[in-house]
Amino acid sequence: MRLARLHIAFIVAAIMLSACHRTAPQSPSRRSSDGTKADTTVLSLMELNQRMAAHADRELFRIVDSVRQADHVDFAQMSCGGWKMRRDSVTREKSLYADSPRPNENWWVHIQSFDLQGHMLMDTEKVYTIKHFDMPIAVEEAVEDMFAGEKTVVYAPWYTAYGLHGEHNAPPYTNIRFVVTLKEKE
Repeated sequence: MRLARLHIAFIVAAIMLSACHRTAPQSPSRRSSDGTKADTTVLSLMELNQRMAAHADRELFRIVDSVRQADHVDFAQMSCGGWKMRRDSVTREKSLYADSPRPNENWWVHIQSFDLQGHMLMDTEKVYTIKHFDMPIAVEEAVEDMFAGEKTVVYAPWYTAYGLHGEHNAPPYTNIRFVVTLKEKE
């Protein structure tokens, strides 16, 4: 009987010890799904921003395409990723004789920015120095190709507008429609 009790106590102890054993938490793999890159926070955030930028590009393409069809206006994609309204034939002819901005010149520029639902976010008219990047990247690129008195529309993805931090009334990661008027050289 004593042997049976000892045997039962041994079995109970073995069950208790094995049942209470937890597996150790797994540490991160430190590898990407394809096994080529280290899995770090910085790389993850960069990949997330790239996905969000690609999504913004697709969204703007759809919007620009619908504006083209509805308003019979043509747009050209700029090297920064934004879309600028193309000049009509009358505006093209005027541009041959008008003054255009050059790097380091000061120009009065009127910039209105809207979200894609049409809500005005900002309305600014001030002197900007060309190629000093004190205006959004998409606007800067559009202005470089404009002439005095010209007005244009620019659709800009968030990464060429106000970026991941936003500005004033423009929230972070917001695609923007700019209405830009190049006024005159100061």
